Amino acid sequence: MNPVQPVDTTAWRNHIYQHMLRTRGSKYLWFLKYLKLFRLIAKTPERADFLEAYYTLMRYLDDIVDNDAPLPAGYRDTESYLLDKIRFSGNPVDPSDESDAMMIHCFQLGNTFGESFKDETEDILGSLLFDARRMEHTRFFSSEELMEHYHQLDIRGTVRATVKLFGEDVSDYLLLEPLGMASRFFYDIRDVYDDLSGGLINISREDADAFGITISNMNESGHPGIQRWCRAQALRGLQLLDLHRQQIPKGNFRLSTRLTFLFVYDRPARGFFNKTLRRTANLAPFTIPDVNTGNYSLQTNHPKRT
Repeated sequence: MNPVQPVDTTAWRNHIYQHMLRTRGSKYLWFLKYLKLFRLIAKTPERADFLEAYYTLMRYLDDIVDNDAPLPAGYRDTESYLLDKIRFSGNPVDPSDESDAMMIHCFQLGNTFGESFKDETEDILGSLLFDARRMEHTRFFSSEELMEHYHQLDIRGTVRATVKLFGEDVSDYLLLEPLGMASRFFYDIRDVYDDLSGGLINISREDADAFGITISNMNESGHPGIQRWCRAQALRGLQLLDLHRQQIPKGNFRLSTRLTFLFVYDRPARGFFNKTLRRTANLAPFTIPDVNTGNYSLQTNHPKRT
């Protein structure tokens, strides 16, 4: 492919934002508002610029994986496109499209405040590649496989990048694993039917067996097995948020960082989990399989209603 002409990164970012608001505004409006708030609390303007640019880039790439944005011309499938982006992230020269140009822009912004985001970018892109590949095969993955995928995307990728962006000690990023996993469970419940209809199965093989979910019935709206799974994920998510509140004092995070974790991630997820529990309160009692998230074992067996 020929190198792309210079890209107006601000115009491209605004174009992506407008597409997000037009197609899925209810999901992303709150975070786009937070981007404006972060500009007020960021240590430097360059950090705020980075967050806006990096979020735009990753949102665009994720939309391609989810078929919410068209695959760019010249690629036979999403997998080949992501493999090209992964190669480019390791040697970001001669950009071939707008996403390459935005990636260079992000790396340059990171350099202005002394941070490299290449490792985190590779982890996030690698996780998106896993999604692209599994959407081609309608099957359940094991809990271990899904947790490794989530750790790569949400912990090594997103959380570690966030810690760097906030100017915190990057060695503390694993303290935020419970919050990152809880956020993932929040997204999984919220988007469960959209994901399933798009071929993205975030229900583990173990949960599918426990709750009576099969490939043939997983798209049935209101299926009791799906509702049991939503309730189980909500209970696990609340346990993770409680673990987060126990963990956070162990890190030397600034007050503004702690408040961001609380108001942008913890409280919205906690409210959503509690709403899910109220919505599923009439389900018959059931036992929830234990889950090992990597560093934490979630033993959320609730044979009675909770």
